[in-house]
Amino acid sequence: MRVQYRYNLSFLGFTPQVVTRWVPIFGVWGGALGVGALFFLEPIPRVRNVILQKIPILGSYWNRPVDPNDSPF
Repeated sequence: MRVQYRYNLSFLGFTPQVVTRWVPIFGVWGGALGVGALFFLEPIPRVRNVILQKIPILGSYWNRPVDPNDSPF
C-alpha cells in the first residue's frame, strides 16, 4: 500500500482558514484606527481642507473661513 501525502498550504504558518478568520477582525480595527487618526489630526489645516471637508454630508462642519482682518492677502 502506498502512502499518499497531502501538502498543507501555508505561508509563514498561516493557513487560508486562519487568514479568512482574521481578515474581518483586522479590517474593523484598521478602519477604526483610520477614523481615529483623522479625528486626532483634525486640527492640522491640510488634513481639514484636503480630507475632512470633502466628506459629502459632514464636510461643511470643518469649513472654517478666515476672518478678512486675519488674512495675509
